[in-house]
Amino acid sequence: MINYLSIDLESWASPNLPEYVRLSSSEKKRLDNGHIKKSALEILRILKKNKTKLTFFIVGQLYEWYPEVVEKIASEGHEIAYHTHAHDFLVNKKTLIGSIEKSKKFIQRYKPIGFRAPRIYLKTDHLSVLKKFNFKYDSSTYGSFYHSKKINDILELPVSTIGKIPIGSGYFIGALGKHIQWAYKEINKKDIPVISFIHNWQILRPTEPSFPSNQYLLSHPHYLPYLMNCASTFNYLLKQFRFIPMKNLIQ
Repeated sequence: MINYLSIDLESWASPNLPEYVRLSSSEKKRLDNGHIKKSALEILRILKKNKTKLTFFIVGQLYEWYPEVVEKIASEGHEIAYHTHAHDFLVNKKTLIGSIEKSKKFIQRYKPIGFRAPRIYLKTDHLSVLKKFNFKYDSSTYGSFYHSKKINDILELPVSTIGKIPIGSGYFIGALGKHIQWAYKEINKKDIPVISFIHNWQILRPTEPSFPSNQYLLSHPHYLPYLMNCASTFNYLLKQFRFIPMKNLIQ
């Protein structure tokens, strides 16, 4: 059975952490302290060892930080997809258009056809914007693979759930570790592929003392599964299941 595990490549100092929302690109890069580059190279090493090609949903801003890293991901045969310019929360169409326009160089260089919104949040009427910029598929919802459908010529590919539990999310990979295999097997038994994702900073944990701040954890204890080191789980999944890039789903 073929499944679809993707990497959301982003800085851990993302807008999901409220104390970093107003930081400039250069401030985030300094705080990230090279972790993007280190984590991406480690993931590529693991994928090469396991002879697996995946989809990388990449924050466009990272192309400004480390263009050589994005280029290496592409040169090793992985799909380059888009995850907004600066991990932007898409409150309206204007936000999405502005985000895409800021990533002009990244998009012109790699011509991504896949899109994933941060927080898996994208309104249906935003899909017309994705069509305008030549995207072919979106993975910004949760649901069964049976719910995959075309809207405004954009194929919506939901991140997998069992019931209402989003087991395809990085959160549940962190929470369940290798036990996530049970969910994969349950879905595959129905001859349905699993669509899932994991963040680069889950596979190679940042060593910066501010990841994340103690203040954030006290007010958001649900963030704890994201602190689990998922390197061994990632390796385990690659050995137990077959994965290919998501672009294959539209062919």
